[in-house]
Formats: sequence, structure tokens, C-alpha cells
Amino acid sequence: MDEPTKTLLRIGHDISQLLTTTQVSSLYTLYFLDQAARESSESPHASWPEVVTRVYNGLRALNIQHARIYHVDPSYYSWPLYERALCMQVPSPAHLCKLVVLENKHWRTPLETQQAHWANAQYYAVLVQYVHTIDTKALAEYVRSLDGNKLARKHFKFRLADPHVSKELTGYDKNGVSPIAMTHDVPVIMSTSITQLQPPVFWLGAGHVDYKLALPIQTFIDATQCLVAPVSLPNGSD
Repeated sequence: MDEPTKTLLRIGHDISQLLTTTQVSSLYTLYFLDQAARESSESPHASWPEVVTRVYNGLRALNIQHARIYHVDPSYYSWPLYERALCMQVPSPAHLCKLVVLENKHWRTPLETQQAHWANAQYYAVLVQYVHTIDTKALAEYVRSLDGNKLARKHFKFRLADPHVSKELTGYDKNGVSPIAMTHDVPVIMSTSITQLQPPVFWLGAGHVDYKLALPIQTFIDATQCLVAPVSLPNGSD
């Protein structure tokens, strides 16, 4: 790693540490909410792809007023996380998240027809940080508990869903997958680690690979009524 890159990393780390302090985090959040309120009063951009406009309309349908949509460079995914964070003024790489669709490969049709849609579903959409990895064992245990542990553990084995299935369920392609305005009602689980971020804002897909969405964490939870569970581990953990 060259010296300029090391310097940028040190500066980014120092800024991230500063933003976690209570006072600075509050100031950042107020700034974010102010900018989001200004942007939400505007009409959708004519240049936006149809899927991004769909996300925008989905936000309005959920009455989410404080969200921001960013257009990123086409080479965005070739950059390291710290550069991706810098280009959108994200507090830290830990605030960058993604939605991943997982399939229970051992799923079987529920016997109870009145079962809640989020209990023992075949597919779940999991919100996880880029600096974390989904813990499929923890996910299986959590999903099993949603139905009172009625099914044996042998009926739960989570793996990444086929990309074509993910596209069919969400309506979005890889690196643009968003939990807003999905084409099917897939249960969403947010990793608990996201709720611990300071400032309490997170970034994720906005429907298209070149667009990102940011909004306050609690706003998203309240509006979508998503599930929240400890289903991820920091990268490098066992």
C-alpha cells in the first residue's frame, strides 16, 4: 500500500472515530435529515433509471421523508470500501450495507395455513454490512425460533439464492438490490450490528448498480417493520 493511500486511510479512520461521539453524531444526523428533507421535496430526476424511480415512489408510499439517493461512478465497485464511503461522504465503511437474498435449501411447505409470512419462509432478504458476513447458522436458528422451534434443525440450511431467483423476487439486479418496492413480499431481516452504527444512518442499493440509497436506520425499521436479529459476524471472524 502506497503512502498516499495509507494517509487517506488514517484520515478516514480519524473522521469515523470523531463521528461516533455523541455530539458530532447528532450534528451529522441533523445535517443528513436537513439535506434529505430538501431533496425529498423535489420530483424524481428524469435521468433516473425506472427501477430507481420505483424505489423513490416506494419510499413515498412508506411515508419515508428523510432519504437520499446518490448517483455513483460506474467504476464504484472496483474501488476499496474506504473510497466508496468517501465518494458519498459516508461516516465509515461500516455504514455501507447490502441486501442479500438467501434460500432455505431444506425448506418444506408449512402445515399451518395461517402461519405468519415471515415464519418459516423459503426465502429471506438479509440486510448486512459490507464489513460483515452473514452467519447462516445464526440465521437458521433465528428463523427456526420465529415459529416456536416447531421444526427440527435439519429443515434449515441457508445458502445464497440463485441470482435469477433473487432478481425475480426483488425486481433488482446484483449490486442494486433494495428492500424498497420489491416485486414480492420477501421477509427482510436486518442484522443487529447495523442498529449499532453511529451516526445512525445506513447506505444500501437503490435499485440500480449506479445508484445508492441512504436513510436513518430507525426510520427504515419503523416504516418496513423488518425483523432485526444477530445474523452476521465481522469479516475474518469464525
